[in-house]
Amino acid sequence: MRGIGRLVSILPLFPIARLARRALAPAQFAVAAFALAASLAGPQTAPAQDVPPSPAALVEEVEVIARLPGPALWRVSTPTSQLWILGLAGPLPKGFPWDDRRVATALDGARELVLPPAATGGLGDVFSILVDPGHVLHMPPGQTVRGDLPPALAGRMEAAARSVGQSPSHYDHWRPVLAALILMSDGNRHNAVVPPIMRVAGLAKSRRVKLRPLANYKVMDLLRGLAATPPEAAQACVSLAIDTIERLPADGPRRAAAWAKGDLKTLKAIGDASEGGSCLDAAPAVAALRDRTAADWAKELGRALAAPGKTVVVIDLDSLTRKGGLLDQLKAQGLEVIGPTY
Repeated sequence: MRGIGRLVSILPLFPIARLARRALAPAQFAVAAFALAASLAGPQTAPAQDVPPSPAALVEEVEVIARLPGPALWRVSTPTSQLWILGLAGPLPKGFPWDDRRVATALDGARELVLPPAATGGLGDVFSILVDPGHVLHMPPGQTVRGDLPPALAGRMEAAARSVGQSPSHYDHWRPVLAALILMSDGNRHNAVVPPIMRVAGLAKSRRVKLRPLANYKVMDLLRGLAATPPEAAQACVSLAIDTIERLPADGPRRAAAWAKGDLKTLKAIGDASEGGSCLDAAPAVAALRDRTAADWAKELGRALAAPGKTVVVIDLDSLTRKGGLLDQLKAQGLEVIGPTY
């Protein structure tokens, strides 16, 4: 699932960059920067089920969940633990109806729900983003993003900006990859697409399942790395953002419908049609973030399988299903992975 699927792990950067661009007051920005992490806090009360279910109960639950409609889920278990994995394929159109019974049943009796990493920062980061005296995040005086792009790509960027209700100059002062991320964020907002994570989190909270993010990454470290992307790779990332904006009105509903029923073949076809590879593979910071997140998930899945009881995790589909991804790694350890073919 290339393209948008492989960018799920850096979506937490979008609201932070957008808020900085709007020059919110420091106190407002601090609240916004930590909003995602705070929203994951959830109830700390342990779920009622502390004793691992019997093998017969595990088999029965797998059969029940398999019969229910909904997004793709994979299950891995040991004699004392059970791990359910929900794959994400990007944001859904706001209000898009999807049957959550499969996910809700997987959450029943779980000890915790582990969500993707959050990006966090403090007041010092606000100053660094807004002032940026060394022009680490912003273009040097007299330079613009569009001015450094080939004419055809600059024209596409101008059209994409206008299509989401923004002036092209709105992005000119940011380094190219940051401009691309903000453009994609504005496209999501303009097309009213939202991640399904909050609905999944709501299902967990209603079942008194503890929530926590996989990790907290420092926002300035991420932004500095993305801003330092070499020019050729940066242009590829701008192209990816534009391609995503251009395709979102058609691909968004199609992707949502496929995700909601676990249609991995259609999701892969949509991802393969994007222009994401040259950005995601060539931009060092993007590749490093992807690898860092994948390594953190691999450790987390190992911990979950070592702990008694049931754990549910939410991961982007590409990290799960790409060759050598997390599902392949679990199989390489001799574990049985039950779920749809990928």
